[in-house]
Amino acid sequence: MRNRGGLVVACAAMIGLGGCQSPTIPDPNDPKNVGVLAPDVLRNLLKGASTQFFGRAQRGEITDAEAHKFLAEYANSLLRTVESSRVPKDKAWEYAEVLITAKRWTMARKFLEIALENPPNQDRRVNDTLRYARVLCELGDVKGGIAQARKAFDAPPTDKAPILTAIYLEVVPSGENKKFDRELARLIEDAVPQSEQTVVDVNSQEGMRFVAARPYHIRKALAKAMELYQRSGDTAAALRVAQRAERI
Repeated sequence: MRNRGGLVVACAAMIGLGGCQSPTIPDPNDPKNVGVLAPDVLRNLLKGASTQFFGRAQRGEITDAEAHKFLAEYANSLLRTVESSRVPKDKAWEYAEVLITAKRWTMARKFLEIALENPPNQDRRVNDTLRYARVLCELGDVKGGIAQARKAFDAPPTDKAPILTAIYLEVVPSGENKKFDRELARLIEDAVPQSEQTVVDVNSQEGMRFVAARPYHIRKALAKAMELYQRSGDTAAALRVAQRAERI
């Protein structure tokens, strides 16, 4: 009952937070159910768990670090129901997202490589490319992660929306303090025009939100680049970025 026990422990933790609405989960000990937990089910369960844990953190009942820890533990318990060899290739990216939440970087890299072999569209290619860049940085290959992130830059303007935020909020934090801070700062600088070039439907709610938030994200990204340049001893570059941010 080892697998089921891990899941029960995770759910018990969530019940203690006022969550975990006793979702019906296939018994991982039943051979006919091995690997059948669909990726959308996994992601929905994680979404519910995230709401519970971070809601508790916002109320000051636990720390953000504890919320991340509990969510990773819960993701790991869910993944015990998955047999990787039975994952359809077109669902690899969905399992990769769960693996990233669980901080299982090596397996996430494997599934993202599968997902990137034949992406169904540009949106999927861009998002999975950026996730792959983050995973490489987490695994210590920061140079490879930077190169991977830059592969998203050739996306058409209608598919550039995720680039800047993924780079400064996910890729860079995963790679900083690993001897490539200056290169990461340059990556952020080069990602800013990607955001500026993004074309969205300004008549849609999503498009309006993107346009409204764009200046904020550009300023935050440039502030991070300035921090990285300062840390790497490049004061001239830090000053250049500061002046650029002032013009936004």
